[in-house]
Amino acid sequence: MQPTDDSAPESDIDAIYRQLKKGLGHEKVNDDNVFALIDRAALNGHKQLETELREWQAPCSDGSPGVPSTIAPTRGFNRENAKH
Repeated sequence: MQPTDDSAPESDIDAIYRQLKKGLGHEKVNDDNVFALIDRAALNGHKQLETELREWQAPCSDGSPGVPSTIAPTRGFNRENAKH
């Protein structure tokens, strides 16, 4: 019996979640499934996995003052900031 279209994403979430609990499958986390995986980890009380997934989905930097940039330094970084 073929799974219906509605059950396929849920079974994918189950499979990915099982792998994440074993420390595997991180490459399968994406913008489409991260919130469902966070919900599953929270529901099951897996705080460490929930935290890791929340960190994964969080933006690195929004450009706000006081938030360090994640952009690589320019070529002249050392020359511009070196003490003379």
